[in-house]
Amino acid sequence: MQPTATHPALEAEQERARRAQYATLTAHYGEIGSAALLAALVCAQQKRDTEQDSKAA
Repeated sequence: MQPTATHPALEAEQERARRAQYATLTAHYGEIGSAALLAALVCAQQKRDTEQDSKAA
């Protein structure tokens, strides 16, 4: 679970970004199911985290 933002505007922007990402994945993958979309989101985040860790090192 992610920590909540302290500023309402920041929290709203984060929610908007999550919804936009979800909408993009839904459009790309079609009707494969919410579990598959969630798995794709988790995989994308892990890949992004790995790339950031590599750049930091």
